[in-house]
Amino acid sequence: MQKQASLLDTSFSWTRTGGWAGGTVTALVLLPGSDGLPAILAGTKAGLFRSADGGHRWQAVVAGPADPAIVALALSPEREGGREIFVTTEGGRLYRSADGGDTWPEVIGWAGLGVGVAIAISPAYADDATLFIATADGPLRSQDRGASWESSTFGLLDVDTLCLAIAPDFAKDETLWAGTAFGGFFRSRNAGRSWRAAGAGLPDAAVQCLAQARDGTLYAGTESDGVFRSLDGGNSWQRAGDGLTGQSVNSLAALPGFLLAGSGTGLFRLEAGGEVWQPCAGGDFVAFALAAGESLAVAGAWQSGAHISTDGGRSWQTANGSDAALLTGHAPPLAVWTPWDELFVVDGDGAAAFSTDRGATWQPLDFLSPEDSCHLVAGAGSGDTFTLFVCADDAIYRRSGQDTWQQMETPGSSVAHLVASAAFDTDGSLLLADADGYLYLSQDRGASWQELNPPETAGDLLAVALSPYFGADRRLYLVTAALEGQTVQAEVWQSDDAGQNWSDLAGFTLDTPALCLLPLADELRRPLLLAAQNRLINLYTDADTGELAVAQRFLEADVRIVALAMTDNGLLLAATNRGVWRVHLETGDAECVGLAEKKVVALFPTERGLCAVMLGGEIGWG
Repeated sequence: MQKQASLLDTSFSWTRTGGWAGGTVTALVLLPGSDGLPAILAGTKAGLFRSADGGHRWQAVVAGPADPAIVALALSPEREGGREIFVTTEGGRLYRSADGGDTWPEVIGWAGLGVGVAIAISPAYADDATLFIATADGPLRSQDRGASWESSTFGLLDVDTLCLAIAPDFAKDETLWAGTAFGGFFRSRNAGRSWRAAGAGLPDAAVQCLAQARDGTLYAGTESDGVFRSLDGGNSWQRAGDGLTGQSVNSLAALPGFLLAGSGTGLFRLEAGGEVWQPCAGGDFVAFALAAGESLAVAGAWQSGAHISTDGGRSWQTANGSDAALLTGHAPPLAVWTPWDELFVVDGDGAAAFSTDRGATWQPLDFLSPEDSCHLVAGAGSGDTFTLFVCADDAIYRRSGQDTWQQMETPGSSVAHLVASAAFDTDGSLLLADADGYLYLSQDRGASWQELNPPETAGDLLAVALSPYFGADRRLYLVTAALEGQTVQAEVWQSDDAGQNWSDLAGFTLDTPALCLLPLADELRRPLLLAAQNRLINLYTDADTGELAVAQRFLEADVRIVALAMTDNGLLLAATNRGVWRVHLETGDAECVGLAEKKVVALFPTERGLCAVMLGGEIGWG
């Protein structure tokens, strides 16, 4: 206990002990570098990372976009005052950097216009300030560097736009192209003011990516039938090489002498004038993004991070850095610490791994097949009987103590929430919520499940919990949320008969549908802590009146609470987007106790110190 208490002194220091390298890289741009080698800017679901040495060392962009889930990146042509970089995010926001990617103010004019999936910038951007962004509701055009936007959908028979390409002579011919989700390919000859269907010869499949070679050849990657080329600006199309027929193509890069294609089965290369796609050595990954220069080609892959080639795309190597300079793009990693100094992690794309050396090195879970996608990792109990659960698509894997893993069936659809009773060692109780919002209770450590009656509400399920005294009071909690206009209305529900009947305990308004829930052990007041944004809500029973009471405390305005943890000696910790905070429940005081520049997603008070898991998979110890 003394060790934990000393960890929470505001002056204590943190040590980075490793990181779970990789994650999904969603977007790439190459920036001017030194010694003939370009710098790499990689967008992930955990923010932006930058490498100045071809992927040997990476550095997270600390002052990156406030919304870290990156969708698309684009670099403007050279202009007076330097080049600009634009980035779109999963939260439907747009950011622009004018200092090489060091800082990222938000482009306010984009607010409310949707998620941008592709960005195309005019080659004459220095003069015309024009760029286009593709969304599910069609392309939008700005002619003032993003300050204002107008719809660019006239003539589009399918507005769900997946990709854009802009002609090198756009300043003269005003030509650009768009590929859409339902098999459409369109061309505009008047800078996006109107569109006409083109693409004779293309299959009836989504056009997912476009690339234009220096000789003017236009290439299109389709969702289900490989790559096609056009020699006449998109009027007519022919299949580009044999070998990718019937495959999904996610990314393309056209370079002098060859073409690269990232497919669902790996990375392929087509020589200029050739007709057969050749698999790239070391390219057995799904590339969501490709960027290439004369000396370096970079691929952003699903789950496995960044890969590089220095021989024209013929061979590839993983390039996620080393030591303390890693690309850690896993988001958001869910983690469990075991009594045997193991750290198990699962990310939002279904990847899973574990470390036995405090995060320095990582191993795959050998009981999972490569096709298994993990959704959740959870722990229950304590000591030598601590039980670990790994939830995959169609099964729950359970390990009791350090015994072998057992496979069990999953009730309902994929697991969204799994929590254990505080007395799991003796009562074996688990509460599970699936992706469709159905609830299940197990009282035999997950061997069998009883379906419960969820409350009658149209809201989505945000969080579930069991009372610390579940064996005696049979109490369950859950929180639902429904969108009402521009806000989210959350409801807290309580059941006192193990999920057969529910009462509406309290309601409150959120800005986003994100919340964490923590019941505390106090038989008299039965406190229930809820954390949303920077607000900590304590629902408890008033000792004098026996009525429900509410107390609220607020951290600083720009702090967002992600997770709560309680130490054995009663200290409440909060993992936030601005480090680790200590919260004094009695006084309401709160203070940051370290990692203020990091987005922390999980905390584990252990006998060896306090373990913090940061957004992306970086591990720190205090």
